[in-house]
Amino acid sequence: MSEDRKYTPIKETRGWYFVEYSPPQNNFKFASLSIVITIETAREIDIADSMEEELKGWLNRYPVPLFVSAFDNKGHLIQNLVKIKGSNHLIGFFGRDGNISLHWGKIKDNEIPDVALHKESVNNLYSNLDYKTYTELDVDRQKRRRGIKAGSFIFFVWLIIVPLLITILEFYSNWLAIITLVYSCYKAIQAWRELRGNRRKSKREQDKERKETAKNHYYYHCQMNPEGFRRLMLENLEKMSKDEIAKEAAALQKEG
Repeated sequence: MSEDRKYTPIKETRGWYFVEYSPPQNNFKFASLSIVITIETAREIDIADSMEEELKGWLNRYPVPLFVSAFDNKGHLIQNLVKIKGSNHLIGFFGRDGNISLHWGKIKDNEIPDVALHKESVNNLYSNLDYKTYTELDVDRQKRRRGIKAGSFIFFVWLIIVPLLITILEFYSNWLAIITLVYSCYKAIQAWRELRGNRRKSKREQDKERKETAKNHYYYHCQMNPEGFRRLMLENLEKMSKDEIAKEAAALQKEG
């Protein structure tokens, strides 16, 4: 019996958009296709036509029911397609007559062929793609957990155990006691010079002071205008998403 697999998605560029095809996951009756539009001027009708053409092309490559959605260059679902197609989503599959059946909008689950539920056939169909079994994925998760635990332990040692050992050794080591005394005197002299305004602050201290001042300034204005801060935060998140999508599109075009 074939083991369940999680396949690596396929990404391809089409110029003004790129696509990401994901084979069906365990117990799903359809694969999924995301069309990411990389330009601001794309018309809804062109996007809808591209969704239909992509669906037909991918069905001919992999005859598994396919669910298609389109996203803008900020990662948001394109929702204006409902005006011309009655829905923002498209699903398609080969019917019993051998022709491709397209459906904009909802469709009953029992109307979707169960091709994707036949594990062995699906694994044969996608045999050219990279994948990991769910057993391998579970092993990877266990390794990550062990790594996190190990990192936490090291952090605990450096943060708690090491300072504690130094404190204990101070009572038994004259050298450490002398070093501690010298360091304390140095800090006291620094504090005295700061009080008198004689000590020149280091560049790191000056940068830290400027950052703290700016942070307090920003925080004050965020409190004064929380709605404006929320808009700014959303704009920043959208910009980050937009930049990431643009980089991904450029990388796909370079590969192509």
